[in-house]
Amino acid sequence: MINSNYILVIEDDFDLLWLIKKILMMNGFQVLTAITGEKALEEFSRNIFHIQAVILDLSLPDMDGEYLCREFRKVSREIPIIVTTGFEEQKKRDALENMGISGYLVKPFDIMQLVKLLSRIL
Repeated sequence: MINSNYILVIEDDFDLLWLIKKILMMNGFQVLTAITGEKALEEFSRNIFHIQAVILDLSLPDMDGEYLCREFRKVSREIPIIVTTGFEEQKKRDALENMGISGYLVKPFDIMQLVKLLSRIL
């Protein structure tokens, strides 16, 4: 049983996932990871009471990140979600902001920018 709070990082780029996890851990965060939407839904469901924030890549191999965001919001409106994407799409960004995301970062972004954003919203 997990007795701590975690950041759920959903990213299919292994190098970026590793880097985000390492930097977050160095800054005192505990991290759960998922490389697919299916695994993300599983981790979210299993650890819902211990997740303090989600970092969500919009482009996953098996599922649209916007769909995942909607699924997370059905369960919790309170958990902060930071979206990361390789493409700036204003229409999609607006839709996600209407869902109540806490941040929107376009890749490549400075990892420390992500840490500062997380620290500010938590």
